Amino acid sequence: MILIVGGSYQGKTEYARQNFPNAKYFNNLHTFIKKRLEDLKSQDEILAEIKDVISEGQWIIISDEIGNGVVPYDAFDRQWREVTGRILISLAREATEVHKVVCGIGQRIK
Repeated sequence: MILIVGGSYQGKTEYARQNFPNAKYFNNLHTFIKKRLEDLKSQDEILAEIKDVISEGQWIIISDEIGNGVVPYDAFDRQWREVTGRILISLAREATEVHKVVCGIGQRIK
């Protein structure tokens, strides 16, 4: 599994398609996590579901980096930010590669 992170609208998906054209994509992981939290799923349940989806084949996981910037006032948004960060940490540990994309330029950081 390869993890690609970066800010919103920074060209992560295009970068993934150019560099890993034959892989399967799990795009907008941050949105997936938010929807699962809205369904009252725990962090562990969400991570298990992600791992189940990507268990076979070469997967590219693409997520916005939502942990930078101002801490949200809303409690749910803070929870979403924290859970997303923790899940990304877990996935980064297991990933064969991690890339950060800014302005369409990717840099391999693992």
